[in-house]
Order: sequence, then structure tokens, then C-alpha cells
Amino acid sequence: MSYLYRDGRLFLHGSKGSRTVRHLASGAPVCVTVTLLDSLVASKAASSHSMNYRSVVVFGRGKPVRGRAANAELAHALIARYFPGRAPGQAYRAVTDDELKAVRIVEIEVEEISGKQRSGGPVNALDADPGASGSNGIVPLPRPGG
Repeated sequence: MSYLYRDGRLFLHGSKGSRTVRHLASGAPVCVTVTLLDSLVASKAASSHSMNYRSVVVFGRGKPVRGRAANAELAHALIARYFPGRAPGQAYRAVTDDELKAVRIVEIEVEEISGKQRSGGPVNALDADPGASGSNGIVPLPRPGG
């Protein structure tokens, strides 16, 4: 599900027929998590393998975004989030009414938000010992488009 965070609100985009999207739009309490996995961390100790990541957890309540203009603006803002510099009418055709009818954009009113991250290499005494068997290091993960 694609998302956009703007002005303290989280916007989620999905199929109008999706049970998840219908639930998110119902006003029920929801928890949304997003994790970006940056790299794998190899260690000489089995228990010290890890990952470098950034994550956020959002608690709130959802509601459908109403109105053609608001939905079209958010649809284009979502595209711009993933494809910076692309503009409707120049780099692609603007969203149509039929396309807007097929999807739903849900606004999550954020009640609570928290995040955490991990970065760096392996953390184990074996990793600092050049004589210990095995290997350690950081394995970067490719990013789409780059």
C-alpha cells in the first residue's frame, strides 16, 4: 500500500474493494507500521546477525478522503513522493475520474507516532577478534530506482 505523510496526517492509497482499505476508512482504531530495510548485518556469531532499518508506528483512526479535487491532488502527491519531479500533464496523463473511482485514499488522523532505527555494523566480541572464524560486515540492500 502506498503512503504519504503530510502535516501530521498519514494518507494510504489502495483498492476500493480491499477489505483492509474499507476497515481503515471505517473510523475504527488502527495501527500502521512502515519499515525501510537498509542493509543486512552479518556477524561471526549466529545470535548477532541483524539488520539496519528505519521504522515508524502510527496509531490513529481513518476516514476516507472526500471530493474529486482532494483525491486527485493526493493521487498526484503520492506519485511525486515516489517519482520526484514528475508532473501530471507533462510526465504522465493526469488521473481520470474512472481511476479515482477504483481506488480509495484514507486519511489517518495520527493520535500517536513513534519511530526507531538501527545503523552500524555487528556488535559482538567475536566480530572484533581478527582470529575468530567466520566473516562479518554490512550488506547494503538495493533501492528501487537507484
